[in-house]
Amino acid sequence: MTILTERTAAAEGINPARARRAVRTLYAGPTLTAADLSAPLLALPDGGQVETALPGAVPLPGVRETVTRWAELGIFGVKVFAYGHDRDGRAGGALLPGNRMVRAIAAVKAAAPGTAVTSEVCGCSWTDHGRCLLLTGDGRIDLDATYALMAAMAVQHADAGVDVVSPTAMLDGSVRVVRAALDEAGHRDVGVNPNLAIHTGLYGPFKALMATDPRSGHRRGLQLEPGRAERDTLVQARRWIAEGADSLTLQPVMTAVDVLVRLRDDQSVPVVAYSTSGEWAALKALGAAGMTEYLGMLKRAGADQILTFAAETAARHLEADRA
Repeated sequence: MTILTERTAAAEGINPARARRAVRTLYAGPTLTAADLSAPLLALPDGGQVETALPGAVPLPGVRETVTRWAELGIFGVKVFAYGHDRDGRAGGALLPGNRMVRAIAAVKAAAPGTAVTSEVCGCSWTDHGRCLLLTGDGRIDLDATYALMAAMAVQHADAGVDVVSPTAMLDGSVRVVRAALDEAGHRDVGVNPNLAIHTGLYGPFKALMATDPRSGHRRGLQLEPGRAERDTLVQARRWIAEGADSLTLQPVMTAVDVLVRLRDDQSVPVVAYSTSGEWAALKALGAAGMTEYLGMLKRAGADQILTFAAETAARHLEADRA
């Protein structure tokens, strides 16, 4: 009888886990699917110029066709952002009946009732200064007014059919206020998914397209500092959960995979990894196969759902790969 030592087995290429295709398939482990992907939907004004826009940037009349196409590919998550055309210092347009966000939410639900719709609850698309929050006359943060705005927006979006609201301005207390407002309005089954936003240059294309770049040029103070991201993200996540968050979104994920791993180890709630607009150029350069591998890595790192402008391209690649 021949006894194979570890050294001789390795030399002869004997490895039962890769010996046959059926065995390799058996041991392959979880793989990325289209159901792991959500897509940003950027609702633009009718007749908006979208030739050079990010994927998912469409005027309202194009929402139905876009969302239907995604659903046919197996993408059943959409996060809606709206270009606020009625801007003033108090974000009044955000609460107008039938505004673009409300109509976009309704259009998604009408086109794909089974699609989970998340909405951005933030003032940046609606204020004339581009800030996420409201200001007092002397330029300080008006916390009470900002909380009231976020709460009213959340209820309005829930009335329109949204499944999850995402408070974007990282203000302590905002999740608690939004959760209370939803409950009081009878929307106890609408989830709250706050952002864990790290300061980065990878938000640039979105800010340019949606005209949300604040006059100050940055949002430092309302975002986590990159050098402390791993520690501060865990602290903020625990605060959001204590305030009533049901899930969390980490962004941008391309430069924070280490943070994603730590967050996954620390929290049991669903975690969304947001591959933001600035990542799209890099992912395009990778091609469909490369971007799909990248998104698969985010799933392995702990993401329960991946919000990405690459969702449609990756879903089509996965579909072709199965054929």
